[in-house]
Amino acid sequence: MKAIVTGAYGFVGRHLTRELLGAGYEVLAEDIVDVNSSHRSSALIDGLPEGVVYKKCDLMNAPAVDKLIKYWNPDAVFHLAAQSSGALSFKYPADTVKTNFIGFLNLVEAVRKNRKKARILAVGSCEEYGKRSRRDMPLSENTPIEPVNPYAASKAAQSVLALQYVRSFDMNLIVTRSFSHTGPGQSVTFVFPSFARQCARIKAGSAKPVIKTGNLDIFRDFLDVRDVVRAYRLIVEKGETGNVYNVCSGEGLNLGDALRMMVEEAGIKVNIETDPDLIRPVDVTVFTGNNKKMRDCTGWERRISVEQMISDLLEYWYSRSGY
Repeated sequence: MKAIVTGAYGFVGRHLTRELLGAGYEVLAEDIVDVNSSHRSSALIDGLPEGVVYKKCDLMNAPAVDKLIKYWNPDAVFHLAAQSSGALSFKYPADTVKTNFIGFLNLVEAVRKNRKKARILAVGSCEEYGKRSRRDMPLSENTPIEPVNPYAASKAAQSVLALQYVRSFDMNLIVTRSFSHTGPGQSVTFVFPSFARQCARIKAGSAKPVIKTGNLDIFRDFLDVRDVVRAYRLIVEKGETGNVYNVCSGEGLNLGDALRMMVEEAGIKVNIETDPDLIRPVDVTVFTGNNKKMRDCTGWERRISVEQMISDLLEYWYSRSGY
């Protein structure tokens, strides 16, 4: 099967290309990063794996996207490209909406014109569900969407557009609402890599024993990214057109508890300080999802525990030169 992964040079994209290659796919990796083949074949730890074809393409450029689809003639498109930080979306709302909505529109239009029956996975976010109380948990795919930040709103618009193309043009699209995920290679703008990098620097003696955090009194449904990309592959292979699938563990993880686990795993003593700059204007205190629909359809099961996820994150940051 021939697949395109958009945003392939991002955190999830690098893991997804490896997952697809391992499953026998021919993979074209798309991104706006200017990376030639000599860079890709070098020893860059966070680079794309050998065996993928890389094409630079700006999804905001509709003719370029059209050319990309014609070139690869894909059976499946995994759409990951996005501005994916809720916090950054408050600083750059217009750019977030343009990237996440117009880029996706250009992609589905190019597929409609050139490869109409190709299956498209539109990766959305649990943040589309909005601010919910504990009694609403776990959230199912039937829960109304009520986004509370520009990122979530842009993803909700993407999801609505995807389903509209199924109804209007009989296209083969599937939508996810993906809950929190982390793992080796994720940016320190996200919570767990930030914790892990700070722990690694403290352990190395290159930073004071102080960890800066945002609000720790929140619960998130976390998965390791390697479990997430396997879910994406299985949803494309076995999911039903026009359906929405939660990609989640089905369990809540308190960020404060997770940080304490990480500190204990690192074997360090620290002071924890709240940084006002890390507090979101609107934060969702509890998020857990119901993954029954995904599990029943695909047979997916979680393979990587919270403990292993935390240990692998720390090992990743221990291996960074100078942390």
